[in-house]
Amino acid sequence: MDFFWSLPKTSIAWLNDPLNGLFAPVQPRRYDERTIISDPDKEPERAFLCTSGTLKVTKLLSNGREILITIIEPGSIWSDRALLKGYWREVFIETMSPVTFVSIEKEAFERYVCSDPERLTQFMMRISEQMSDALTLLEDFRGRDVASRLASVLVRFSKQYGVEKESSVVIDLPFTHQDLANMIGTARETVSRNMARFRAEGYLRGGQMATLEILNLNSLEALIV
Repeated sequence: MDFFWSLPKTSIAWLNDPLNGLFAPVQPRRYDERTIISDPDKEPERAFLCTSGTLKVTKLLSNGREILITIIEPGSIWSDRALLKGYWREVFIETMSPVTFVSIEKEAFERYVCSDPERLTQFMMRISEQMSDALTLLEDFRGRDVASRLASVLVRFSKQYGVEKESSVVIDLPFTHQDLANMIGTARETVSRNMARFRAEGYLRGGQMATLEILNLNSLEALIV
């Protein structure tokens, strides 16, 4: 199983101050929207810190279908190589908006993580959670209909990236219906039909290249069977 790891900003409080010192001397690099910054033919083996913008991580399956694995936001850390003798194949990282990031040698990040037992334990716990999410995604492909898979993704986005308002949750990510289709393994037109249904039934408002507002999170969760 190919493996990609990333740590969202919300999960790395245990890494903060000393880690910032590792990245601080590095000059940021900037990339425009829809630029592939890492692919299977590039092997720089580095650890990255996103300082602005949003990126998406996709994997090319053997049948030619592309699936969206995760989204990287400012403050998140990732590597172009799996840590601890992992491997990398058919995984791409593409900017969803103009992006800046800094990077260091993978070995420097590994030394930092492994230098403290508690830090290493926290890191492995986060990686285990990510692998569990990946297995859940595989189960979604096998055992749920499209509406249920789409609702699952929107609920996950709400919890990972959403900002709570008085009676709703706002997800401000530059994703398209094609991105959602790639994430749940279906056609863009099918996603569009189901998003229109969700809007008509009052579950959400908006939904493509704009702020998506979840109006009824409980109803979406009820669709996940």
